[in-house]
This record gives sequence, structure tokens and C-alpha cells, in this order.
Amino acid sequence: MLIVFFRALILYCIVFLVIRLMGKKELSKVQPFELAIIIVISDLASAPMSSRGLSLLDGIIPIITLLLAYLVFLLLNHSSNKVQDIVCGKPILIIKDGKIIEKEFNSQKYTVSDIMSQLHEKGIFSISNVKYALIETNGNLSVISNDKNINSLPVNIIEDGKLSENNMALIGISTGEVERLLKAKKIKLDDVLYGQMDSDYKFTYQLKQKEV
Repeated sequence: MLIVFFRALILYCIVFLVIRLMGKKELSKVQPFELAIIIVISDLASAPMSSRGLSLLDGIIPIITLLLAYLVFLLLNHSSNKVQDIVCGKPILIIKDGKIIEKEFNSQKYTVSDIMSQLHEKGIFSISNVKYALIETNGNLSVISNDKNINSLPVNIIEDGKLSENNMALIGISTGEVERLLKAKKIKLDDVLYGQMDSDYKFTYQLKQKEV
């Protein structure tokens, strides 16, 4: 009995440490590949936790392997926005000016009830009162209502020195236009921490701090 207790305690500590190393995101905000790793880790830990026929290493080694795989995914995500789009998916505009965009609505296998349920959680009870609604990569719905008096959709077109082609497409701006904009402001793409533009082409940005 005591052996099972200590096995469970050791594996719990290891799983807890791995989850902490993965960051402080709420479960509702994790990406699909992160959720998959969390689920598999819990399954790997449960077998050696209760079975004396399996050694602790049978659980620990696969868990550490998944942690390493997660860290590789993070490096790939930070290395390229295209890789991030493949691994995590892309935010999708599903409502614009009070109208559902049917192409995206159908491709995401959404129902009107799905949309209304998420709008109700945000205190919005009419689709006609939505200026913009985006399905985020974690499945959450981000909403700008008409009450906010925001007439254009702000998106990040630059993230950590890299262009976000998906977000650029949402507001209809090309790579060449962004490059000309940066040149006019005499700033380099690599030096931009984030650059945000709305559909009225208002551009705001923050430069990376120079290392001393």
C-alpha cells in the first residue's frame, strides 16, 4: 500500500512539474496540440501510478519525451508564423457587420446555436449587434459589438518581427504595402515586437527593447 502511495506521489510531482513548465495558460486557452499533450501525459502517468507491474521509468520517460516534443513545438511556433498557422490554426472572421460569413460558418461546422451560446456568454443577444466576431485558434469567440463604437477590425500584422499573412489577409493588405509602410517610418521588420493595423489602415506598433 505504501509503495502505491509513493509511486502516485512521485508521478504526481513529475506531471505537476511538466504542466508548470508548459506555462500558466488557463485550460480554455491552450492550443489543440497542448491539450493533446496534457491528455496523453495524464494517461501515461495513470498506468504506473496504480500498477506494480510497471516501473516508474515506464511512466517518467514517455512524459519527459512529450515535454521535449512540446518544447520543440514551441520553438517551431516562434520560428515561423506559417508553422504556427499549421500547428495552431488561424483565427477566422465568422461575423462581420451583423452578418454571418456563411463560407467560414460552414467550413468550421458551426451551428447558429453554437454562435448564439458564445455570444450570450458575452452579454450579446443579437447577431445584428456584432460588428466583428473572430474564432480564435483555441476555439473561443472574440467579439466586437456595435456598442463599442469601433468601426474597423484591429489585427496584428507583425508579431515578434514576423509578418502574419493570415491577419494581413483579413484586412486586405499586402506584404509590399507593409514593407513600404515600415520603410516610410524608417523601422526594420525584425525590430518590431508587434504591429497592429485596422481595416482603416491605422497602424500602431511597439519596437523591441535594445539589449544593453
